[in-house]
Amino acid sequence: MSVLGCEAFYDKTAPRWAEKGYADEAEPVCMDRFCALLPAGGRVLDLCCGTGYESFRLRRRGFVPVGLDFSGGSLAIAREKNPGVSFYRGNMLEGYPQVGVVDGIICIAGLVHVETPDLPLAFQRMAEVLKPGGYLLASVRYGTGRMEERSVAEIDGQAYDRNFIAHNEEELRAAMGPAFAFVEELPSDLKIWAYYLFQKLEEVRL
Repeated sequence: MSVLGCEAFYDKTAPRWAEKGYADEAEPVCMDRFCALLPAGGRVLDLCCGTGYESFRLRRRGFVPVGLDFSGGSLAIAREKNPGVSFYRGNMLEGYPQVGVVDGIICIAGLVHVETPDLPLAFQRMAEVLKPGGYLLASVRYGTGRMEERSVAEIDGQAYDRNFIAHNEEELRAAMGPAFAFVEELPSDLKIWAYYLFQKLEEVRL
C-alpha cells in the first residue's frame, strides 16, 4: 500500500478538523492573555491555519487575521467560513512575504510537523514578517521526537504519514535565534499541549 504524506492527510481530514476547531470550547485558554498584548485592530498571522477557526476567533475579537497553510482542502473551508479574510497557500519553512507585516503570530500545533533541526528556520521565517516588539504564540505537543502513534493513520483504506513531532521548551529556546526573546509558558487546558509566548526584539542581539 502506498503511503500519502502530511498535506494529503489534512486535505482528507479537513472537514473533521473544522467540526472540532470551530466549537467554542476548542479555543485555547491562553488566547485572552495573548490578544491583550496586541494593538487593537492589529494584523495577526494565523500560521498553519488549517480550516481557519483561529482566524475566525481573531476577527471576532476585532483583529485583522491573515492565514497561511499548505493544505488546499483546509484552505477551501477556511475561505468559505471567513469571507473577506486573506488566506495563502504555502509552506512555513519556505518564507511567506505575501502575508505582509503583522503585529502578532499564532502557530497553534503547526510546529508538530517541523523536524527539530528545522525549528531555527521556522523561527527565522516568522521573524521576517513579525514587527519588532510583536508577539508569537506557539503551541507544541510536549515531548521530543517523532510520535509514531500520532504520525501514521489509515483512512478509508489509504495509509497516511503526517510525521508528527513533539517538542519541548528547551528545543524551542535553542531554536528561536537572536530575533526572539522567550517570555513565558502560558496556561494550557490539556497537559499534553504546551503554549509558549515569544516576543520579537526591537533590536536583534549580535
